[in-house]
Amino acid sequence: MINLALLEGIKVVDFSKWLPGQYCGMLLGDYGADVIKIEDLQGDATRRFWPEKTKGMSYWHLMLNRNKRGVALNLKKDGGRDLLLKLLQEADVFLEGFRPGYLARYGLDYTSVHKINPRLVYCSITGFGQESHKPAHDLNVVGLAGLNNLDDVGRACVSEVQVSAVGSGLNALSAISMALLARERTGKGQWLDVNLYATALSMQVTGISALWGCRETGEKPFGRIAHYYNIYRTADGRYMTVGTIEPKFWQRFCDLIECPELEKRQYDFAHEEELQQLVAAKIAAKTQQEWLELIGGAEFCVTPVCSLEEALDSKLTAQEYILQEADSDLGRLQYIGGPVKFSEDASTIRMRAPKLGEHTLDILQELGYNDNEISALHEEGAI
Repeated sequence: MINLALLEGIKVVDFSKWLPGQYCGMLLGDYGADVIKIEDLQGDATRRFWPEKTKGMSYWHLMLNRNKRGVALNLKKDGGRDLLLKLLQEADVFLEGFRPGYLARYGLDYTSVHKINPRLVYCSITGFGQESHKPAHDLNVVGLAGLNNLDDVGRACVSEVQVSAVGSGLNALSAISMALLARERTGKGQWLDVNLYATALSMQVTGISALWGCRETGEKPFGRIAHYYNIYRTADGRYMTVGTIEPKFWQRFCDLIECPELEKRQYDFAHEEELQQLVAAKIAAKTQQEWLELIGGAEFCVTPVCSLEEALDSKLTAQEYILQEADSDLGRLQYIGGPVKFSEDASTIRMRAPKLGEHTLDILQELGYNDNEISALHEEGAI
């Protein structure tokens, strides 16, 4: 594999404090962009999330802010604001995650910044778009969007995955990539408005289309759960997923649980509760391991529910080459890389996440600040 950098030469100013922007900036950095992470003088709150590798260097921070250089500044001081504006004058991408209107107080809204750098791709990530100042985290957003009402009887759940946050980070990444491509043709940057709520809604594209279809036809919305598509508890308290949508897979599953009489009842939705109970009783008669031994090498969409530790140790994960390690001054660090492979290019872990303001001096010098000007910024409390 040729170790090239897809985004080499692209400068990103990452002024995001939470997961959506941090994740987007991480991926941009992995593929070669020069990502400059901006923090206030106290640092992002995520630096102190449990557990911490060292003080102010949480494992969250080490993962999500790798491949970024760090600058700490005080936006409320003229010198801090001017420093950020100088960075934006020569940047290709600005990634920010503040509530609507906040950056406008400092002349850092899209309209103002576009005047000094018309080629800039300005990406805002909010909870609910530019018309709402409502605060929220992923759990609030997915609840409002109907996304954690996951089963047919209305039981809600809390996912370990921050779905709308990671999804918005990916939406921001794809939008930035498209805007950079468009800029190659037009020479102009633009404003990208990404929000968690719209992301959570758009991820339900199949459910929404089915709901609208049922409104039109008068049929009852079916949902995703059925006797042939469900999670069942085993004798040892573990679980198996049964995703036998195709009739051939359902038939093999009926043979596995020794219920050939069910083969022709795959679509017998009139007796759905009865069928689910029948399948549940069969799966509950054996341990997860016993089912895995019976399945052996057969492939028909019946698989175990793995713990995260089991998933990381699995052959499936090993064949993805997605887990990486790198030495640093903090010791050996572990990473999970990006999910996409390119035939001619590779993502790399070039540097650990920055300590607070670690590269401020270097970047000030790159921007042409002299020693006296840097001292003045310190005295002002701007850096």
